[in-house]
Amino acid sequence: MAAKDTITVTVDHDLVEHAKAQSARSLSAYVNEALAERVARDRRRRALLTAKAAQADDARVERMIAHVESQRDQ
Repeated sequence: MAAKDTITVTVDHDLVEHAKAQSARSLSAYVNEALAERVARDRRRRALLTAKAAQADDARVERMIAHVESQRDQ
């Protein structure tokens, strides 16, 4: 089992009540699951962004940046 840290957080009352009502296990387990889902979502988004960046046409990006910079200088 992975090591766990004990932390103190402030959470909106309605969110705590909802989590308590939904969780058959502990509130900590519910929060841990929610954080794990958020981490997974963030990692998926980062992977998609990285994949898109790898497909970028560098010459086109340079032209777009130059165009934006020329407008900023006006």
